[in-house]
Amino acid sequence: MSSDVREQITEWLTGNDTCFLIGAGCSACASKPLIGKLTELVLDGLNPKLLDQFNGLKPLTDRPPTIEDLINYLARYREILRTITTAKAHELTVDEIDEWLAEIKKRIVSEVADDWQASDHHERFLQRLRGARERGPRDIFSLNYDTLLEASLDSLRLPYSDGFRGTNRAWFDPQTFDEAGPGIAYRIHKLHGSINWTRDADGHVRRGRNANEDAADEPVVVYPSEQKYLQTQYGVYETLIGRFRNRLRRTGVNNHLIVLGYSFNDEHINEAICDAINSPQSNLTVIAFVGPEQDRDKQDQRLQAFCDRCDSRFSVFVGGEDNGGFIGHALDVESSLGVLEADLWKFENLVAYIAGGN
Repeated sequence: MSSDVREQITEWLTGNDTCFLIGAGCSACASKPLIGKLTELVLDGLNPKLLDQFNGLKPLTDRPPTIEDLINYLARYREILRTITTAKAHELTVDEIDEWLAEIKKRIVSEVADDWQASDHHERFLQRLRGARERGPRDIFSLNYDTLLEASLDSLRLPYSDGFRGTNRAWFDPQTFDEAGPGIAYRIHKLHGSINWTRDADGHVRRGRNANEDAADEPVVVYPSEQKYLQTQYGVYETLIGRFRNRLRRTGVNNHLIVLGYSFNDEHINEAICDAINSPQSNLTVIAFVGPEQDRDKQDQRLQAFCDRCDSRFSVFVGGEDNGGFIGHALDVESSLGVLEADLWKFENLVAYIAGGN
């Protein structure tokens, strides 16, 4: 990789106007399962009737259904049953679905929970991107349920805002994001919820240190099971995705979104990115580093189609020892080859690239 390209990549990753969207690929180095593996682990040994529901799901894209699709389906089915007079004629009941959703959430927690363990890679990543104290907080939007970011920030003693106010059983208050001044290092937005979020009897989202700290509360808050709350005062997901959209539309000259470990299979997230790029006076440029999928041809087709929607301001480096590739216009073909050789789609490699070390 030439020095000019290295300088360009470093500027993208560490610039003052850079924010991040991170997916499950960034937690793999801490032994957290990717969504496909998480789906297998959660489904293993579940009620056969529930497995039949999952096996009946139709793929909506070029990827197979996941546990999040099952949650989405069950949540929608539940709301239909609650609003019709012929619910008794259906195969499933609201109570049955509630039991299944609770069991699925418990299994997600069991597979993802980390007892507030920091990660060396995450610590080095966060320390490197801290920047000048007077600059103000950097925004990180996470699609992961785990608490690696928060635990690593605590380990580093770096102050951050996660949208909650209070300590023991903190409550969600998005105003805390706007109160985060120059002394705050990061704003952490958990777009898909978290294993240590619960919902109390009054419907308010609470955050404990560990997963399911208060057994009296609804076990865990994860999207897409939050869909029934989207249009209410308790719509945490709606609030967070709104902040994501607003951050991407910021008019800074060097406004960059760096995407790490996300496969671009969530159309809600994709739409927010595409809309921001195409909004009037937008200065957003998106640079993504993603891992290879089993069907690379379909992956390239999907990413190229997304690039075409994004007015030439979306570029993605797809990893792979023999079949990596680059889609976009941020670099020329020769320069992109040097970036691909660095395997920056692996979070640990990207951290070593910007922070040094192995």
